Amino acid sequence: MAEALILEVAIYTAAAAIGYIIARIATPRIKQPFLAFLARFAIVFFLLFLLEFVVFYGLAPSVYAKLQGLTATSVGGILSLAGASHSISGSTIMLQNPSLSFDITVGCLGGELFWTYVALVVAETTATNRQRILGIIVGLAVLIAFNFFRITLSVYLEWRTGFHVHDMFYLFSTIFALLIWVIWLWTLRRGQTRLAGAMP
Repeated sequence: MAEALILEVAIYTAAAAIGYIIARIATPRIKQPFLAFLARFAIVFFLLFLLEFVVFYGLAPSVYAKLQGLTATSVGGILSLAGASHSISGSTIMLQNPSLSFDITVGCLGGELFWTYVALVVAETTATNRQRILGIIVGLAVLIAFNFFRITLSVYLEWRTGFHVHDMFYLFSTIFALLIWVIWLWTLRRGQTRLAGAMP
Protein backbone atom coordinates (compact mmCIF):
# COMPACT_ATOMS: atom_id res chain seq x y z
CA MET A 1 0.00 0.00 0.00
CA ALA A 2 2.85 2.39 0.91
CA GLU A 3 4.56 1.84 -2.44
CA ALA A 4 1.32 2.48 -4.34
CA LEU A 5 0.65 5.66 -2.39
CA ILE A 6 4.18 6.95 -3.02
CA LEU A 7 3.78 6.17 -6.73
CA GLU A 8 0.45 8.00 -6.86
CA VAL A 9 1.96 11.07 -5.18
CA ALA A 10 4.96 10.99 -7.53
CA ILE A 11 2.82 10.71 -10.67
CA TYR A 12 0.47 13.52 -9.76
CA THR A 13 3.28 15.72 -8.46
CA ALA A 14 4.92 15.35 -11.88
CA ALA A 15 1.61 16.41 -13.44
CA ALA A 16 1.50 19.38 -11.07
CA ALA A 17 5.02 20.35 -12.16
CA ILE A 18 3.89 20.40 -15.79
CA GLY A 19 0.82 22.38 -14.78
CA TYR A 20 2.99 24.87 -12.90
CA ILE A 21 5.06 25.55 -16.04
CA ILE A 22 1.95 25.98 -18.17
CA ALA A 23 0.30 28.20 -15.55
CA ARG A 24 3.30 30.50 -15.30
CA ILE A 25 3.18 30.99 -19.06
CA ALA A 26 -0.58 31.64 -19.01
CA THR A 27 -0.56 33.80 -15.86
CA PRO A 28 2.92 35.36 -15.61
CA ARG A 29 1.91 37.92 -12.98
CA ILE A 30 1.15 35.20 -10.42
CA LYS A 31 4.46 33.76 -9.27
CA GLN A 32 5.78 31.63 -6.45
CA PRO A 33 8.85 29.36 -5.98
CA PHE A 34 8.62 26.17 -8.02
CA LEU A 35 9.89 23.72 -5.37
CA ALA A 36 7.78 25.28 -2.62
CA PHE A 37 4.68 24.91 -4.79
CA LEU A 38 5.44 21.24 -5.53
CA ALA A 39 6.12 20.51 -1.86
CA ARG A 40 2.77 22.02 -0.81
CA PHE A 41 0.97 20.14 -3.58
CA ALA A 42 2.58 16.80 -2.68
CA ILE A 43 1.79 17.19 1.03
CA VAL A 44 -1.87 18.15 0.48
CA PHE A 45 -2.41 15.44 -2.15
CA PHE A 46 -0.80 12.82 0.11
CA LEU A 47 -2.97 13.81 3.08
CA LEU A 48 -6.19 13.83 1.06
CA PHE A 49 -5.41 10.49 -0.59
CA LEU A 50 -4.48 8.98 2.78
CA LEU A 51 -7.65 10.38 4.38
CA GLU A 52 -9.77 8.81 1.64
CA PHE A 53 -8.06 5.46 2.17
CA VAL A 54 -8.43 5.54 5.97
CA VAL A 55 -12.07 6.68 5.96
CA PHE A 56 -13.50 4.70 3.04
CA TYR A 57 -11.38 1.57 3.22
CA GLY A 58 -10.87 1.42 6.97
CA LEU A 59 -13.78 3.12 8.75
CA ALA A 60 -16.66 3.12 6.27
CA PRO A 61 -16.01 0.70 3.40
CA SER A 62 -19.71 0.56 2.54
CA VAL A 63 -19.53 4.19 1.36
CA TYR A 64 -17.53 3.15 -1.70
CA ALA A 65 -20.13 0.52 -2.61
CA LYS A 66 -22.95 3.05 -2.27
CA LEU A 67 -21.11 5.62 -4.39
CA GLN A 68 -20.34 3.00 -7.04
CA GLY A 69 -23.98 1.91 -7.13
CA LEU A 70 -25.22 5.51 -7.30
CA THR A 71 -22.78 6.26 -10.13
CA ALA A 72 -23.88 3.15 -12.04
CA THR A 73 -27.54 4.12 -11.65
CA SER A 74 -26.89 7.71 -12.76
CA VAL A 75 -24.82 6.69 -15.77
CA GLY A 76 -27.43 4.09 -16.71
CA GLY A 77 -30.12 6.77 -16.61
CA ILE A 78 -28.09 8.99 -18.93
CA LEU A 79 -27.44 6.07 -21.31
CA SER A 80 -31.17 5.34 -21.48
CA LEU A 81 -31.67 8.81 -22.94
CA ALA A 82 -29.42 7.71 -25.82
CA GLY A 83 -31.62 4.67 -26.41
CA ALA A 84 -29.39 2.13 -24.67
CA SER A 85 -31.31 -0.79 -23.20
CA HIS A 86 -29.68 -1.65 -19.89
CA SER A 87 -30.00 -3.08 -16.40
CA ILE A 88 -28.12 -2.33 -13.19
CA SER A 89 -26.76 -4.87 -10.73
CA GLY A 90 -24.92 -3.23 -7.85
CA SER A 91 -22.10 -1.29 -9.49
CA THR A 92 -22.35 -3.09 -12.83
CA ILE A 93 -24.08 -1.68 -15.90
CA MET A 94 -25.29 -4.36 -18.31
CA LEU A 95 -26.19 -3.29 -21.84
CA GLN A 96 -27.98 -5.29 -24.52
CA ASN A 97 -27.79 -5.38 -28.32
CA PRO A 98 -24.84 -5.79 -28.30
CA SER A 99 -24.16 -7.26 -24.88
CA LEU A 100 -21.71 -5.36 -22.67
CA SER A 101 -20.97 -5.47 -18.94
CA PHE A 102 -19.25 -2.45 -17.42
CA ASP A 103 -18.24 -2.34 -13.76
CA ILE A 104 -17.98 0.99 -11.94
CA THR A 105 -14.80 0.53 -9.90
CA VAL A 106 -13.42 2.70 -7.10
CA GLY A 107 -11.07 4.29 -9.64
CA CYS A 108 -14.08 5.43 -11.66
CA LEU A 109 -15.27 7.60 -8.77
CA GLY A 110 -12.55 10.16 -9.55
CA GLY A 111 -10.87 10.55 -6.16
CA GLU A 112 -7.40 11.15 -7.60
CA LEU A 113 -8.84 13.69 -10.03
CA PHE A 114 -10.60 15.65 -7.28
CA TRP A 115 -7.66 15.56 -4.87
CA THR A 116 -5.29 16.71 -7.60
CA TYR A 117 -7.39 19.79 -8.23
CA VAL A 118 -7.87 20.58 -4.52
CA ALA A 119 -4.13 20.21 -3.87
CA LEU A 120 -3.34 22.53 -6.79
CA VAL A 121 -5.69 25.20 -5.44
CA VAL A 122 -4.41 24.92 -1.87
CA ALA A 123 -0.78 25.04 -3.06
CA GLU A 124 -1.37 28.45 -4.70
CA THR A 125 -0.24 30.95 -2.06
CA THR A 126 -1.30 34.10 -3.93
CA ALA A 127 -5.00 33.33 -3.38
CA THR A 128 -7.03 34.34 -0.34
CA ASN A 129 -8.92 31.73 1.68
CA ARG A 130 -12.20 32.94 0.17
CA GLN A 131 -10.80 32.59 -3.35
CA ARG A 132 -9.55 29.09 -2.55
CA ILE A 133 -12.91 27.97 -1.13
CA LEU A 134 -14.84 29.35 -4.11
CA GLY A 135 -12.29 27.84 -6.49
CA ILE A 136 -12.59 24.43 -4.85
CA ILE A 137 -16.41 24.46 -4.79
CA VAL A 138 -16.81 25.55 -8.42
CA GLY A 139 -13.92 23.44 -9.68
CA LEU A 140 -15.13 20.27 -7.96
CA ALA A 141 -18.64 20.80 -9.32
CA VAL A 142 -17.21 21.01 -12.84
CA LEU A 143 -15.00 17.96 -12.30
CA ILE A 144 -17.84 15.86 -10.87
CA ALA A 145 -19.95 16.66 -13.94
CA PHE A 146 -16.96 15.88 -16.15
CA ASN A 147 -16.42 12.55 -14.39
CA PHE A 148 -20.00 11.48 -15.09
CA PHE A 149 -19.55 12.56 -18.71
CA ARG A 150 -16.28 10.60 -18.93
CA ILE A 151 -17.82 7.39 -17.62
CA THR A 152 -20.96 7.72 -19.73
CA LEU A 153 -19.02 8.39 -22.92
CA SER A 154 -16.62 5.52 -22.17
CA VAL A 155 -19.46 3.03 -21.70
CA TYR A 156 -21.38 4.29 -24.72
CA LEU A 157 -18.39 4.20 -27.09
CA GLU A 158 -17.38 0.71 -25.98
CA TRP A 159 -20.98 -0.47 -26.36
CA ARG A 160 -21.39 1.03 -29.85
CA THR A 161 -17.91 0.43 -31.28
CA GLY A 162 -16.24 -2.20 -29.09
CA PHE A 163 -13.32 0.20 -28.56
CA HIS A 164 -12.10 0.32 -24.93
CA VAL A 165 -11.48 4.02 -24.40
CA HIS A 166 -11.97 4.15 -20.63
CA ASP A 167 -8.31 3.87 -19.60
CA MET A 168 -7.29 6.59 -22.06
CA PHE A 169 -9.50 9.04 -20.20
CA TYR A 170 -7.32 8.91 -17.08
CA LEU A 171 -4.61 10.99 -18.77
CA PHE A 172 -7.16 13.34 -20.32
CA SER A 173 -8.88 13.72 -16.93
CA THR A 174 -5.62 14.93 -15.35
CA ILE A 175 -5.13 17.39 -18.20
CA PHE A 176 -8.70 18.62 -17.75
CA ALA A 177 -8.13 19.16 -14.00
CA LEU A 178 -5.00 21.17 -14.80
CA LEU A 179 -7.00 23.23 -17.30
CA ILE A 180 -9.66 24.06 -14.71
CA TRP A 181 -6.92 25.09 -12.30
CA VAL A 182 -5.25 27.33 -14.91
CA ILE A 183 -8.62 28.99 -15.59
CA TRP A 184 -8.98 29.60 -11.85
CA LEU A 185 -5.50 31.16 -11.78
CA TRP A 186 -6.48 33.35 -14.72
CA THR A 187 -9.49 34.64 -12.75
CA LEU A 188 -7.11 35.49 -9.90
CA ARG A 189 -4.91 37.43 -12.30
CA ARG A 190 -7.90 39.38 -13.61
CA GLY A 191 -8.93 40.23 -10.06
CA GLN A 192 -5.45 41.44 -9.19
CA THR A 193 -5.28 43.50 -12.37
CA ARG A 194 -8.62 45.19 -11.61
CA LEU A 195 -7.52 45.89 -8.04
CA ALA A 196 -4.27 47.45 -9.24
CA GLY A 197 -6.15 49.55 -11.80
CA ALA A 198 -8.54 50.85 -9.15
CA MET A 199 -5.74 52.07 -6.91
CA PRO A 200 -4.68 55.73 -7.31
